[in-house]
Amino acid sequence: MALDVYFSEDIAANLVATGVGMLSAAAAHGCANVEYCRGVLDALRAQAVAYRIPWPDIKAQLQAALADRGLEALLDSATRSLILPR
Repeated sequence: MALDVYFSEDIAANLVATGVGMLSAAAAHGCANVEYCRGVLDALRAQAVAYRIPWPDIKAQLQAALADRGLEALLDSATRSLILPR
């Protein structure tokens, strides 16, 4: 079986897309569960670490994508009490 080659930009885009999908779905269902949103961010951050992609880059892209949908407050509330690198 041939191995597919993925570039860090592709992996980063997939992480951001997953985060947008999960957080947007939570917002659409009126999810006020900040712990769920924190779990989503923790999972994305773990994958970023696994692929050696800087978390601040992913977070910035995620923030921009959520802002385009009017959901920037969702990311802010989920990260407010977390100690994450900027």
